[in-house]
Amino acid sequence: MQLSSKSSLVPWFAACVLTGALPAHGGQYRGPGAPAMPGVPMPPGTPVPTTPGPGTPVTGAQPTIPEEASWQVWWELNKDPFVQSQPGALAGPMTGSDDFYLGRRRGVRAETLAPNAIDVLETVVPALVALLEKDRNRDVQTACMMALAKIGRAPHDVDLEGLLAARLTRNDQEVRETAALALGVAGRPAAVPLLLSLLRDDPAGRKLCEREKVEDRTRAFAAYGLGLLARQSDDPAVKIAVHDALLPLLDEKQAARDLRVAVVNAIGLLVDPAQARHRRLAWQCVDELLALLNEGRGDAHVPVAIGRLLGRGDSAIHRRCKALFAAVLLDAQDVTVEPRAIPRGFDRSNPALQSVALALGILGMPVDQCPEDADVARALQGYAQKGVDRLARRFATMALGRIGGADNRKWLMTTWQRANKNLERPWLALALGLIAARSAAAGTPDEALARMLVDDLREASYVEVQGAFAVAIGLTGWQPAFPTLRDFLREHEATETLGGYACVALAMLGDPAAAPLLHEVVERSARRPFVLQQAAVGLGRLGDVEANQKLVAMIERSESVAVLAALANAIGQIGDRRAIPLLVALTKDEAQTKLGRAFAAAALGGICERFALPWNLPLSRDANYAMPVDTLSNGATGVLDIL
Repeated sequence: MQLSSKSSLVPWFAACVLTGALPAHGGQYRGPGAPAMPGVPMPPGTPVPTTPGPGTPVTGAQPTIPEEASWQVWWELNKDPFVQSQPGALAGPMTGSDDFYLGRRRGVRAETLAPNAIDVLETVVPALVALLEKDRNRDVQTACMMALAKIGRAPHDVDLEGLLAARLTRNDQEVRETAALALGVAGRPAAVPLLLSLLRDDPAGRKLCEREKVEDRTRAFAAYGLGLLARQSDDPAVKIAVHDALLPLLDEKQAARDLRVAVVNAIGLLVDPAQARHRRLAWQCVDELLALLNEGRGDAHVPVAIGRLLGRGDSAIHRRCKALFAAVLLDAQDVTVEPRAIPRGFDRSNPALQSVALALGILGMPVDQCPEDADVARALQGYAQKGVDRLARRFATMALGRIGGADNRKWLMTTWQRANKNLERPWLALALGLIAARSAAAGTPDEALARMLVDDLREASYVEVQGAFAVAIGLTGWQPAFPTLRDFLREHEATETLGGYACVALAMLGDPAAAPLLHEVVERSARRPFVLQQAAVGLGRLGDVEANQKLVAMIERSESVAVLAALANAIGQIGDRRAIPLLVALTKDEAQTKLGRAFAAAALGGICERFALPWNLPLSRDANYAMPVDTLSNGATGVLDIL
């Protein structure tokens, strides 16, 4: 079992949560909303599907919304820059700029509470290494490896690559694949040849695993690891070596789907758009991926990979990709496009349309900044209204929010007036919240939107809608909404989903008056992991420095896996060095359960990690989660599921 991070995208994970068998691999519990349930109750009057499928109720059950169609899945995979960033830390981004999505975690934390090099190298890393070497339990092994990987440094007498590579020989697939992934997450050049050998399944890779061949799952995790490592590196030689190893695998007709999807996603990670000096490699990768799409050999994940490589912009290659993707969406609406605008081999399936909508949200610019992107807005707006595939419609709505701008805000507000209150307005609220969050970060909260959402929250009665409205109000940063959200929390705290989202919404408003209230919620939530985690994370976002001691004490006495996961995640996000001695003591306490020690290790990794935001955010943000493969997300051991 592995320490789970992201919420499930599959019904199996719901059973784990409800029965207490939540996997334990690094420690973030995402809660009981749609992402962790087979479905969310549909609002009254919603037509019941007549053909069995995802989310279709069993005889006698209440109608459900398929989990992939719930806004909560999108939010859980994309929320971290909003819930972990501090008011003011993101001030001044250009409208529509992805700088907004790169906020600092723990931005207003007192620097004296941040772990220092002595804490990390002389206390935390030795404790993690000792636990890793002593206890062969799967949970302990995977938690310690991911914690060490997130820290990414070690004393001179610790061979980090050797420690991780030694786990590649274990007779446990989860341990082996976690070791491969951790080698990449650690971001150290010494791991590159090891991961390349695993990916290629060459004699050196087989020797590392002590097997006749490297399993496809291990190769897939090596691919993800290489992509993440290359993204962190500023060395062109590293990026090119990884690219040259990944690309040929897309031509292997017999390659397992897990491996192909991992390779596509890894290529999409090779260059962070902020790395200007590596743009030529990004452009080369985009040309290669476009060729796959145009020849009908691409995967539906390819458009998102292209978006991640390019980011938002208006270069020639940006314009080419945006024109192609907009034409695909327009064609799907039976709008006439140029005959040559879409290559004959281009995939027109629903998953491809979903990814195209997501990609346009990454690439597009507001029309007032880039008039040529009017076709992008037209394609997204049209599909959001008239498209056949429901999830692609929702992704088109979120893409408009991702792009932002006055024109898109106006369209979303106009659409709100005639939208289905229970099925469409939650997504519209979230998209408008994304635009409002930029205004809030610049110091000008969108009061008109906030007032509208406050009024509609008071009238809403369906859980799916109430939660979305609460989150969107939080995104506006309009502090006069505090009393409404405070009262909403008091009324709905017992409903775990609503209680959790009310906590995080209050924190996103940035009003310090929320801290005492959230402290009270933490004290009452020892058996409610989602509410507990959201309240604790909210305290971290508000810069509260008193929460950690209370949370560590709860780890010491808790036996619930879900609660332990929530606590470890919250402690890591707050990042208070004063928790280190207690957590180190827990890793050495033989009276503690193995899961307790594993989650203590996960919390140590979170406190001392070097990433501003979760390591897998480059993969989770804008992911087309409706078509996951096992190694990407299965609710337990995929790269979107672990922290």
